[in-house]
Amino acid sequence: MGQYAVIGLGNFGFNVAVSLAEMGHEVLAIDSDSKRIDQIKENVMEAIVADGRDKKVLTEFITKNFDAVIVNLGESIESSALTTLYLREMGIKNIIAKVAEEIQGTILKKIGASEIINPEKDSAVRLAQNLTEPNLIDHIPLAADYSIVEIAVPDKFAGKSLRELDVRKKYGIEVIAVKDILLNKFNLIPDVEYKLSPDNVLVVIGKNEDIAKVKL
Repeated sequence: MGQYAVIGLGNFGFNVAVSLAEMGHEVLAIDSDSKRIDQIKENVMEAIVADGRDKKVLTEFITKNFDAVIVNLGESIESSALTTLYLREMGIKNIIAKVAEEIQGTILKKIGASEIINPEKDSAVRLAQNLTEPNLIDHIPLAADYSIVEIAVPDKFAGKSLRELDVRKKYGIEVIAVKDILLNKFNLIPDVEYKLSPDNVLVVIGKNEDIAKVKL
């Protein structure tokens, strides 16, 4: 069970807080709008009406024990920057800030945010990928230029074993799991003799440019 704080209950922050709570984690929600707190208080461990930009509030309710603090203070870079700075001074290691523009993310990164979320940009990138790469199912960016990607088995892979395909040598990527959609099974670190079927989904990890070589 993790411990998380969500500062700012806009649509993004509200849904993150509820989702984390539904997964069984302890969630602290902070917002200055009492109506938003009333809407969420039955769903999370603790919900507080308070100003998330106030250092006294942060030091009173948030400790280093939190696995992550999500900052979602709207489009005001000043508010997000102030809160991020205070959290960094408090020794919070995992600060996730939601932004509306790329420049805001750059600023918050320099101040101390460990991760930047830009929902509109992320959604746009995913839509573009889905339109141009029909086999792509899911995409999780990791460090710069690396990702974990779920792809439907390309026709040219069907009926072949992982040994035959040897994607590490040919494409520079690693197959870390195979999902069988029909049997609802998940095969982690599959055997090299595993033969792929059209109903399989590959979970691969590697450089983005190498994953693109598969020609999804």
